[in-house]
Amino acid sequence: MTVLVAYAPASEGREALSEGIKEAHLRKSDLLIVNIGRGHHDLEPEEVRGLEARLGEAGLALTIESSVLSDPGDAVIQIAQDRNVDMIVIGLRHRSMVGKLILGSTVQRILLDATCPVLAVRSDKL
Repeated sequence: MTVLVAYAPASEGREALSEGIKEAHLRKSDLLIVNIGRGHHDLEPEEVRGLEARLGEAGLALTIESSVLSDPGDAVIQIAQDRNVDMIVIGLRHRSMVGKLILGSTVQRILLDATCPVLAVRSDKL
């Protein structure tokens, strides 16, 4: 079993990671991180060290996967299907009243196209 966290180095990404860690423990599964932030193919070295430390404290190994696809939503969907993941966890940004009518394209793509359950979590930071 595998829980995939669609991660971005921002408050919504950190919230998705927190929930992904909880889900991995509940399901007794592995955790896979897919970076969906800007320049989503590679994370900065200090960000990777922080992720390693956080997952180490949680008793999980850090596994980061990337895709050659330029669209992060497509990358998450492709990796989720290729790895046959059991759940995708993604963070949501706070949006204005008008912005709430339209989710971001990455979140929309993942919610609509995923072939497994998707847990969308909102960061409490506004």
